[in-house]
Amino acid sequence: MRTSTRGIFTTIALGVAIIFVFSATSAQQKSVRISQSASVSQTIGLTDVSVAYHRPGVKGREIWGKLLPYEQVWRAGANEATTVSFSDDVTIAGKQLKAGTYSFFVIPRQGEWTVIFNSQPKQWGAFSYDSTKDVMKISVKPEPAAHEEWLSYNFSDLTSFSTKLSLRWEKIALPIAIEVNTDAIMVNSNNAAVMTASQQLGSYARYCLDSKTNLDKGLEAIGKSIAINENASNLRIKAELLAQGGKVKEAIAVAENAIKVGKASNPKFSSTALEKLIDDWKKK
Repeated sequence: MRTSTRGIFTTIALGVAIIFVFSATSAQQKSVRISQSASVSQTIGLTDVSVAYHRPGVKGREIWGKLLPYEQVWRAGANEATTVSFSDDVTIAGKQLKAGTYSFFVIPRQGEWTVIFNSQPKQWGAFSYDSTKDVMKISVKPEPAAHEEWLSYNFSDLTSFSTKLSLRWEKIALPIAIEVNTDAIMVNSNNAAVMTASQQLGSYARYCLDSKTNLDKGLEAIGKSIAINENASNLRIKAELLAQGGKVKEAIAVAENAIKVGKASNPKFSSTALEKLIDDWKKK
């Protein structure tokens, strides 16, 4: 019996469809881990702090000094090494730590534990831990706590300038004090906003100059830009707007001031273009 060509193509198409569905389902399927993943985040003033980790269980085991031997580096969780991320620079135990994401390790001891922030954030456990990539080590005294079956991290004692991040497992809590310079961050944020406003006003004034339209609005915008942050660039735009509006004498005075401001802020400032404009205007 001969099979029709149409029947063959139908069979092939059905097979491809089955493979596609199976592949898509497999790609979407997640494996269940005994130590499940978790994350916790907290904003301190304007600074975001996040912890990503996996949660092992006590499950009746003796943890400290047994399951986790003393004096050995531990991933501070399960599976992949725990990571801690900071959106801004922070201070921990009086030491500065730059913004970024770090692997977080601890060395349990019968006395004070060692807490480690390591610059290699993506690694499995502590098997490839490289101490040469440590960026901070501090000593922290663990505290007795209520039983915590599944390891967790939490934030407490929150203010606009500080918080306490605690690792909690079994009957131990390991508190880590984190401080941020919210005042400085606020000042920098405000300065950035002011500078952005000045630049946006200057961009609009430049558009008015290049398109030769709305000269009055361009002058108004560049005046506001100069009031926020006077510099050679926005002074030149003002001078060119004045010259375009026929106010040559005023344009020359502003251009000369632009040269003075430029050289005061930068000894290597080049005034060649401005000097040429001034010469051209003086010939009119």
